[in-house]
Parts: sequence; C-alpha cells; structure tokens
Amino acid sequence: MRLRSGSIGLFTVDITAPVRHGTVTIDASGVRVDLVLALEKVSTGNFLMDRAARSLVSRHDAHDLSYRATGPASAQPWEVTGNAVSGDIDVLLALTLTPVGAAHPMDELELVGSASLGTVHLPLPGVGTIDDFNFDVDARLGLLRSR
Repeated sequence: MRLRSGSIGLFTVDITAPVRHGTVTIDASGVRVDLVLALEKVSTGNFLMDRAARSLVSRHDAHDLSYRATGPASAQPWEVTGNAVSGDIDVLLALTLTPVGAAHPMDELELVGSASLGTVHLPLPGVGTIDDFNFDVDARLGLLRSR
C-alpha cells in the first residue's frame, strides 16, 4: 500500500508498506475490510526518510497498522469507513474500493482515501514538527477469491 503525505517541508513523500495479511468480504450484509500492514518494512525510496519513518514506528511501538472498516454493498465503487490503528495512533479513515482487475474485476481492488493525523513530530533535521499532517491512500491490492 502507498501513503502520500501532502507536504513535509518543501517536498512530498511516498511511503509503501507491505500487507501482512487481510480479508475483503463483500456479501448481502455489506463490505468488510480487515488489513494489517507491516510498518517496520516501510520504504520511501530515500535512506534518510526511511530512517525517520522507522524511528517513528519504533517510538510509537507501531510495528503493525490494523485497518477495519465496513460499508454498504449496494453499489460500486464501495465506500467503507473504519479506524486505522497502530501503536498510540488511531485515525478515522474512509476509503473508496473499486474493482480494477484486468482478467476479472475482483482480482484487484483500488483503494483511495485521505486522512489527517494532526500534529506530527518527525525526527528529521530542519523539519521537526508538522502542524497538520495529511496523507492520501492510493493502493492496489491483489485478491485471492474464495470459492
């Protein structure tokens, strides 16, 4: 999954983290998403930013990010809302799920949304504190369909 910050200092940051495990269930009762991301494996493509991100993960004991969300299954794209929780961080996150698989639409889902964490202290020289840290979620998840 990829998170993109609105702006840190004079630049934006793309952060990727692998999905440790998860399920997406779509049935008559609604849509349920349950994902766990491996935050200790975050990558930004930049050595200094990677160190800063991993420092934040350690400082907040946030090795996993769990996201549980629900929404109605009435129409596509599906809208789900839930909490993304990691360590001492808990943020409400609404996502739009759109089937985008090439061979079969449900082979892959696109997840899009955004949220704000408020004030964040980053261990980066010259950056330090961001008063209103916003991020966007722009991810594609490959799915294995249960039979």
